[in-house]
Amino acid sequence: MGCKSKKYLHIHDWNYWWGYFRCGKGWEPFHAAEFSLTEDEAGEASFFYFDFYNLPALHQTIRDGEFVEPDSPDHPSFLEQAERLKNGEQDWFVGALYYPHFSPEMHFCNAYVRSGVPLTQLVSPSVPPYYGVIFLREENPLTPEVLTHWVETLSRPLFGQQFSCTLAQVPSRQEAMEQFEKEMRLMR
Repeated sequence: MGCKSKKYLHIHDWNYWWGYFRCGKGWEPFHAAEFSLTEDEAGEASFFYFDFYNLPALHQTIRDGEFVEPDSPDHPSFLEQAERLKNGEQDWFVGALYYPHFSPEMHFCNAYVRSGVPLTQLVSPSVPPYYGVIFLREENPLTPEVLTHWVETLSRPLFGQQFSCTLAQVPSRQEAMEQFEKEMRLMR
């Protein structure tokens, strides 16, 4: 029996926790969440970053013409993926992937001298993405339990490995309320 690796889910945005703990009038758990996955509980060994959107957030995004703007050439493809998600033909889709900027080190810059390849023909190495936007066939708010479920469900199709996911650094309701009240005082 193989041992699954473990990742840690970190939500750093106080707005998320304020909604989760319903700190203010009308604050509800969110239909979208931004978070990171790390190899360690402290959050220092980065693995990947995500934005997850559930179906209510997808509907709102389409109504508002956000994410993929209506005049974008990608808009028809985005709407097709959204329709497949809504119809239950798929459980999720990748809306966007973000890649780091490539900044070559000295050995790469000088490689053309050794190889005789013209500068205009040098190609940067391919690098994997570090951030993804995922749309989910999920009606429920993206509570910590729902997020960890989806991360574990998608671990194999997205990363080629099954792993478990644990929420790290969860504030208490009291900490969230104190932070909320502090922020509200600053806004006055």
